[in-house]
Amino acid sequence: MPASTRVITLLTDFGLKDHFVSAMKGVMLGVNPDLNFVDITHSIPPQDIRSAAFTLSQTYPYFPPNTVHLAVVDPGVGSARKAIAVSAGNQFFVGPDNGILTYVLEGEADAVVYEITADHYFRKPVSSTFHGRDIFAPAAAWITRNISLFQIGPPLKNPVRLALPQVKRLNEKLLQAAILAVDHFGNLITNLKPADLPAYGKPSSGACKIVTPQKKEITSFRSTYAEGNEGELFVLPGSTGYLEIVMRNGSAASSLGLSSGSIIGVVLSS
Repeated sequence: MPASTRVITLLTDFGLKDHFVSAMKGVMLGVNPDLNFVDITHSIPPQDIRSAAFTLSQTYPYFPPNTVHLAVVDPGVGSARKAIAVSAGNQFFVGPDNGILTYVLEGEADAVVYEITADHYFRKPVSSTFHGRDIFAPAAAWITRNISLFQIGPPLKNPVRLALPQVKRLNEKLLQAAILAVDHFGNLITNLKPADLPAYGKPSSGACKIVTPQKKEITSFRSTYAEGNEGELFVLPGSTGYLEIVMRNGSAASSLGLSSGSIIGVVLSS
C-alpha cells in the first residue's frame, strides 16, 4: 500500500470527552507511525448502529483507494458477535459484525468479508469492553502494512446485515417510509427520493403530504432551506440524494419527536 494512501478513518459513538478515540489512535500509530487519521465523526448516538451505517455510506465513496475505514459502534462488545474486515470498492473496512457495514456490503458488488481471528495481531490483554482498542484498531493498522486480509482470518459468507427500510406502497394513495438518520441540525433524512413523489416540487394543495405517527402533516415542499419560513416544517432534497424533513432555523427531529428508524406515511393525493 503506497504511503500516500495510509489513511484510516474513524467513525464511533465514543464522543471526544473520554480517552477512547485517542487510545485507538495510539495503538494504530504503534503499528504504523506513518498513518494519517480522518475523524468522520465520534458523535453517533450511543449504540445507534443504523445511524452509523448510514453515515459511513455517505462518506467512504469520497476517499482515495486503499483507505481503511474503522467503524466501531458496538453494543455487543465482549459477546459472541464476530469482528470483521472487508475489502470493497478498492477500500477496506474494519468493525463489528453487527450490520454497521450493511450499506457497504449492499452497494459494492466486489465486497469480500473476512472474520478477524488471528489474535497475534491483537493488543494483549484483550479487554472484554474495548475491542475498538484491542482488536479493531490493530487490525486496521496492520492492513496499512500490506498484510492480506486472509492473514487476519477466514472468509465469512454470511455477515450480519441490517434490514434496510424500503419504501412500501400500501395502496394507490399511501406510501410507508422511514427515517434513516438525524443530522446535527435535527434534519430528518428519509428513505424517500424525489422520484418516489410524483407531486414533489408542485404547489402543495393536498396533492402530496407526509404524515408522522403523531398525525402531524407536512405539506410544504421546497428546494432550499432559504425558501422556508422561520419555524416552518417542510421537505427538501438533501445532499444525500434522499428527501429530508427540515425546519428552518430549528430542529425537525425535536419538533416532531422522530428519530432514526421512525416510520412515516406519505399521502400521494387527497
